[in-house]
Formats: sequence, structure tokens, C-alpha cells
Amino acid sequence: MSEAVVADSQGELPHWLAAQRNQLLASPAHALLLHGASGLGQYELALSIAQSWLCEAADLPERLATGEGACGQCASCQQIRARSHTDLLVLMPETVMLALGWPLSEKAQSDIDGKKRKPSKDIRIDDVREAVAFAELTSGRGRGKAILVYPAEQLNLASANALLKTLEEPQGACASCSPLKLRISSCPQFVAVAKPLL
Repeated sequence: MSEAVVADSQGELPHWLAAQRNQLLASPAHALLLHGASGLGQYELALSIAQSWLCEAADLPERLATGEGACGQCASCQQIRARSHTDLLVLMPETVMLALGWPLSEKAQSDIDGKKRKPSKDIRIDDVREAVAFAELTSGRGRGKAILVYPAEQLNLASANALLKTLEEPQGACASCSPLKLRISSCPQFVAVAKPLL
């Protein structure tokens, strides 16, 4: 499940992924669906896009308009590198989260440490419910929120149904204002990046 493409020590993407990121950032969107064969860098590309959306650089509008992406220096960018950003939720199987250095929830970590269960290989329905609740909360840093689903094909049937139901029938005052707009398909090896509408 590990990706073959890795960002360099400064978090920079290989030039061919950076070019794709720049093209995607130059066309504003509230959600993206990236797919392709395993090892092409979908996770790194998705994380770079989420980081760009959440970047707090003073010149961010110009950076996004030209597709430059995140500054890599602000507090938001540093928090993403430290895997601790309050406005970024990664929706992954626990095995993938551990492999990529993302922290598990306290309860999940406690259950695994206490040998009550093994890390999940699927994206669990409880995690999807947590992502929906996360999207409904106010941004902690004021730039909006981002949810990275990787790999989306690891959504089990119950999780996929819960996510699709939420997307099709959003709760809240405005039935047309879904916090996330994202399509789940049967494409092999895909990752979805969703940013709530601001």
C-alpha cells in the first residue's frame, strides 16, 4: 500500500506531480478525485493540494491563481508536515495511517495498544461519521477545512454508503449546501481530496 513517489526533504513534489498540482490549483474546485495506478503519487499530490488550500501565506491568492501551491513556511504548512493540522482530516485505513506517520484517534490507539483489536485495513464507518462531523465544525485556523480520503477504494460497503448518503442528503439548514461534494467510483487506486465550501 506504500506509494513509490516521495516528496523531497522540503516537501517539494517531483516536477511532473508539481505540474499537475499547479494545473489543478489554477482551476478552483471544492473537491477533486485523483485516480491512477498504484505508485504514481496520488497521495503526495492530494496532500500537496490540501496543504495549498490551507496555506496561510500572505500571497496565497496569487500563489493559487498561478498554481504555485503552498509556501511551505507558514504555521499551517508546518502543522501539515508535523501531521497535526486542526483543519485537515485524513480518512484512511489505520494500517495506512500508521505506515504514513499519521496519528490515530486516542480511542483507536488505546484499543490497538491494549490488544483489543488490530489496526483496520478498511476505512471504517466510525471514521466516515467522524469526517462528516469534522466538516460541519468551524475551521480552527480560519482558512477552511480539507478532508483527504486515501485510498478511497478501501471504504468498506457501510462506510461508502454512509459517505454517499451524507453527500446525497446533506444535513443542516441548506439542503443544497453539502459540506463535501465528492463522487466515489470503482476506479482502481484513487484518492479524493474534499474541501468544504466556504
